[in-house]
Amino acid sequence: MFQKEIQYKFSPLAIIVSLIIFLFLFIILVIIIVALFSVKAYLAIIFLGFLLFIISNEAIPNLFRFSRHLIKGKPALILTEKELIDNVNNITYSWTEIKKIKYQFNYPANHISIEVKSPSFFLKKETNSYKRLIMKLNAKYFNGTFSLKPMLISCKKSELVKNLNIYLKKGNIENKYENKKII
Repeated sequence: MFQKEIQYKFSPLAIIVSLIIFLFLFIILVIIIVALFSVKAYLAIIFLGFLLFIISNEAIPNLFRFSRHLIKGKPALILTEKELIDNVNNITYSWTEIKKIKYQFNYPANHISIEVKSPSFFLKKETNSYKRLIMKLNAKYFNGTFSLKPMLISCKKSELVKNLNIYLKKGNIENKYENKKII
């Protein structure tokens, strides 16, 4: 039986563990930088400053957004007849824009890859320069794929992938039917 909408919540355990790991790594980096100031190893300081910039540019906003969604009870993913609303990556995909969905087993960072038909469309919509760079690399080397992090979503991974593919097939079938009606 096909449901009109399925919602998947954020996993509280995954967010708490991510926050603890992030804080631990951030404290270690700060300690290393403070220790390096006494050694005056400028190259190492610049390198660690760059690492801190990347971590703070990507991890901090995501952790706050995930935590806010978790507290408010907002879903991580919403599957509707027309679109996939991804609150993990803050992107909305129309089913007609998605080419393929598959589960990638890359322990410990298993992920669900979403290959889109037109990566340039999503690239134009992105305003964050760091995310735009990552999107360009994904388009060049991975055929324009985005990834969902199933560890952040509270559900059975096999059920999630199955439902994603069901909605994808249904969305593409409905699109073909609508195009034939127009012609």
